[in-house]
Amino acid sequence: MKDASISERVRSLRTRRGMTQEELAERSGLSVAVIRKIEQGGTGRMETYHQLARALGVKTVWFVTPSSPEPSEARADDIVLADMRSAINPPIGLSGRPLYGTADGDQPDLHRLKRAVASIAAAYHDDRYDDLAAMMPGLVKSAHHHVDAYDTGDDHREALRLRADITGLAGRYLIQIRAHDLALIALHGSLRDALEIGDMGLAAAAVSSQAWAMLRQGRLDEVERLCVDTADQIEPKMSTATPDELAGWGYLLLRAAGAASRNNKPEEAREYALTASTAGARLGRQHEDLAGHISFGPLTTELHRAEVELLDDKPDRTLEISRNLPQGVGKVHASTWDRHRLDRAKAQLRTGDAEKATETMKKIRADHPSWLRYQQYGRDIMREILQSRPRMPSEEMLDLADFMGVEP
Repeated sequence: MKDASISERVRSLRTRRGMTQEELAERSGLSVAVIRKIEQGGTGRMETYHQLARALGVKTVWFVTPSSPEPSEARADDIVLADMRSAINPPIGLSGRPLYGTADGDQPDLHRLKRAVASIAAAYHDDRYDDLAAMMPGLVKSAHHHVDAYDTGDDHREALRLRADITGLAGRYLIQIRAHDLALIALHGSLRDALEIGDMGLAAAAVSSQAWAMLRQGRLDEVERLCVDTADQIEPKMSTATPDELAGWGYLLLRAAGAASRNNKPEEAREYALTASTAGARLGRQHEDLAGHISFGPLTTELHRAEVELLDDKPDRTLEISRNLPQGVGKVHASTWDRHRLDRAKAQLRTGDAEKATETMKKIRADHPSWLRYQQYGRDIMREILQSRPRMPSEEMLDLADFMGVEP
């Protein structure tokens, strides 16, 4: 079946397993309508294929076949992101040099650039996406000009470090707004600069964010291989490692765990997450604003362990981990905590408590509405909540669905 379509693969494997569409729907936690749609040639999200793979006992990527994408209308987002594209992926003429525009071209100032990068990092963690959209293209261009202006010595190294920092943040912002290919271009640039100056903390952060973008694209085998190989190369000595070194290594293993989980490899995922927890335990508490503006510690690894259990369809274990998170060790960034709250809402839903899941979603909306509206995962959970109460959704459920842009 090497060249079979996804619909043929699902239908053939279901038949070989002796399952009806109804039985596959029950085992996978999907509706019969979704099974029929896919077997008739429709497409699904990667999460849907993960659930099918679990039910049918294969790796998720077994369902992925190369094909030409369906033609689609041009999107307004293509124009909205024009300035960001110009900064991240500038035009190149016959000179072979990128044309970055004029931002700060005649007034380089490393101290001012450093303050601006710190401001952008704060805006990112506060989910101020409109501010990021307005400020980030000019700041990326400014970083390019600073690298050109300071072409030797310590100032050149600092300019490269700041450019690696800002393009790393740009990549993470672009992942949040689902511009994944552009995010990867930014992150590749961040990695090149970090490696040129030997800043392995920033380099590890760039690889980890690159893996995050690739996860969103369904490139599960590649993510696992990339993260494990990189983690092996930078594995620190626990007794002498710095927080940046521990965090860079640990996060790579957590990304590998996320890929393995989504690829129906739960035991490998648990092993990666357990190994990463040794780095968190060594730190003893959460460390904030590490290289790449990440937070890492024992709470980080526990939140990812909860995700691994949920992806293995063990919602009870997810909720148990969530109830017993380490106390007094500090906090994670808001987006990391909100992502865990989405996991908790899904686990509550999967254990039959749609009302509690709705309450969890309401709390996320109240705290960070801008972040929540960008989360496809949140929309998927909202659809599942509505499907659990198809005839009598509560007013709260309908209000959340409207906020998330989900049809009842």
